[in-house]
Amino acid sequence: MKKISLILISATLSLNLSANTLYRAPSSGDKGAYYIVESKSLEDNKFYVLSSRVGKNKAYTDFTKLNIDCNAMKYFELAGSSVDGFHEQPTKKFNDWSKRSKWTSLVNGSSKSDLVHFTCKK
Repeated sequence: MKKISLILISATLSLNLSANTLYRAPSSGDKGAYYIVESKSLEDNKFYVLSSRVGKNKAYTDFTKLNIDCNAMKYFELAGSSVDGFHEQPTKKFNDWSKRSKWTSLVNGSSKSDLVHFTCKK
């Protein structure tokens, strides 16, 4: 019995670590599905997040790297890439956006607002 429990716990943990986390499902207004691919805690209630948006009918996947400041409820876009079709992980080099980016306030109802709120609740 202990062996079965350990196997089930191991399988559950490996599924959670490898699967992307859906934070915004497709809707009538936006057919894309939004995922957190990777998230790392930084100092002072800030996070690094790699997110993805899978387009309608899995036609493309956009990836965005950003930092989130949960104290200020703002985000800073670092880089992005886009690939044809559905991909769970980036397969292409990222374009660096950090030099022209700034800390951005949230717009209620936007995908970035949903991402920041989802990340900061965890």
